[in-house]
Amino acid sequence: MRVHKRYFVFISPASLLHFRGVERWLIEVTTRLNGSIIITFNIRNPNLVSNIDDVKIRIALAKSRLDGVEWHELRAIFHEYAGRDVPSFIRRFMKFISNLIIPIDPRIIKLLKGRFVYLADANADAYQEMFLTAIVAISGARKVILGLHLRPDYKRFILIKPLLILMNRAGLVKGIHAVNIVDALILRRILGNTPVWWVPNGVDCRRFKPGTKRNDVFQVLFVGALSDDKGVDTFIETARIIKRYYSDVRFIIIGPGGPLKRIVEETHKEGIVKFIGFVPDDELARLYAESHVAVFPSRDEAFGLVSLEAQASGTIPAFRYSMIDGITGILVRPYSLQAFANAIIKIRELWLNNRQEYERMSISARKNAERFCWEKVVKIYYEKFFKQS
Repeated sequence: MRVHKRYFVFISPASLLHFRGVERWLIEVTTRLNGSIIITFNIRNPNLVSNIDDVKIRIALAKSRLDGVEWHELRAIFHEYAGRDVPSFIRRFMKFISNLIIPIDPRIIKLLKGRFVYLADANADAYQEMFLTAIVAISGARKVILGLHLRPDYKRFILIKPLLILMNRAGLVKGIHAVNIVDALILRRILGNTPVWWVPNGVDCRRFKPGTKRNDVFQVLFVGALSDDKGVDTFIETARIIKRYYSDVRFIIIGPGGPLKRIVEETHKEGIVKFIGFVPDDELARLYAESHVAVFPSRDEAFGLVSLEAQASGTIPAFRYSMIDGITGILVRPYSLQAFANAIIKIRELWLNNRQEYERMSISARKNAERFCWEKVVKIYYEKFFKQS
């Protein structure tokens, strides 16, 4: 597609160095949409970036992926991680407005002037979106898309509704992009005539593809941040249940870090799970392809990239918004350890005793993922968000 050089700017309050869902989304989209700039802020989450070696590795990986895309990480203040460097009254104010990230780098004005801007808010916070939109407007940007990549607080959108409608009528805010269809439907009812689009996440169908499954063990995979919301604790306890009865099942955890990292490391030492940590995409693709099932026990998820990656790899997943129960994966009762354990055991039995049925589900999973290949999804983004009318 032909576009002006450096035409689109994608802003995320989180650093690419976190390598979580939103940061990976930014890399996938901008490398496929010509003329893109990424702006992030130098807010380091110590749970995800724990030492200087991690930072160096992630900088190198991010830059290797951003072929032809500019990435600017600008200065900002944020009470939780940068609060020591600002006066106490500012810290109190920032805490009151719920962890608002405030850019303090003047380069942002030059980078935004005259361009389309997509705000990829990692927390889907209405106040943060409006604050960044105000900065974008002052900087002379053309239009703004508000991107919601987590489940939003609807009450906050009700409170900012008059301001959002005004910005939409003035031609500054073009609309809202939600990756979760339920969020899109609810926000349409809340916001009336302000456009709200549902466009799902995508998957790299060339990188993530079926491979040879392990024959020595039945491998169960978890990919995600080591946190309550991603349900890594549920994965660990499910592993404990199954390990009592089946010695041929291996549980692997892949994640960049998180508040439950210490618990994961202790469970690794016990031999219940194997904790690998953060891995590059090529290694991640190999682990997906050789695993038999991927478990995603998230307590709150908008539209997980990991479920699509598992399906593209021919690995049986479980996630509500991108898989088909009984055809491409198995849905289980939320928060039930026994339900997760039963589903894993069921797929293990298919693998051992009904390989034809397992292969049918694996092929169906791959076909389902092909509906979400990034090339198709980015084309929809361009048509809905950026193509000039």
